[in-house]
Amino acid sequence: MRRRCFCQGCGWLVGSWLAASLSAAPAFAEERRTEVEISQRYEWVDSGFADWQAQRLDWQTGQPGAITWYGAALRERRYALWDQGVELGAAVPLGDDWVLQPEVGSAFSPDFLPDWYADLRLQRRLTAGFVGSTSLRHTEYVDSRVDRLALGIERYWGAWRMAYTLNVSDVQGAGTPVGHAVALDHYYGERSVVGLRAGLGREEEVVRDGEVTVSSVAAFAVRGRHWFHPEWAINWELGALSQGDIHDRYGMQLGLRHAF
Repeated sequence: MRRRCFCQGCGWLVGSWLAASLSAAPAFAEERRTEVEISQRYEWVDSGFADWQAQRLDWQTGQPGAITWYGAALRERRYALWDQGVELGAAVPLGDDWVLQPEVGSAFSPDFLPDWYADLRLQRRLTAGFVGSTSLRHTEYVDSRVDRLALGIERYWGAWRMAYTLNVSDVQGAGTPVGHAVALDHYYGERSVVGLRAGLGREEEVVRDGEVTVSSVAAFAVRGRHWFHPEWAINWELGALSQGDIHDRYGMQLGLRHAF
């Protein structure tokens, strides 16, 4: 059986650092800044499933008004199997209020990660601290295909950010799962942040014999990035996810980030 996560209610793991550059969040320095992070994630899974884990090496480089490049090398373990992959993306300013963000990724001989994916996101700064976004994502698995539309709205005021994202997916051989994700962040210091993530949605999985299983997914997490030195930060996250009657997962992630 190959298990695929098709509901975008699970998108609670992904941050929104790009939108901060369009908002009232603390401003970054004007010079080019490069950051590298190494992180470890572990998730305890019940119902007799093997625990999950992941290691990542992330980097990004950019400066205000110029293209920001970012990428990652990753290694993940699920269902007692290991997959490896890479990701690459860019944030391209289009004038003062628009940012175009293309991103691609691929895995090597995958068992559960996608063969490849391509995502195109467009953000626009609006009035009164609002930021709107839309993205289209195409994901190819060994035995299935997923197309996803995401529509998001964020608002920044003072040192706070609130966001909502609606995800609608089209799964080959299955249906159209819908997911909802909300986020609340508080910025402190020059670059540090702590926040909450919650997601709710529906997941449809295509198993090897073509049977489709459906489950509801709910997730919650608290996460943060604390700069304890101008060049060093700790990234952390604690979260839980319930996947209907299939299993529950409880996870933690810790990363060390260096800027230069």
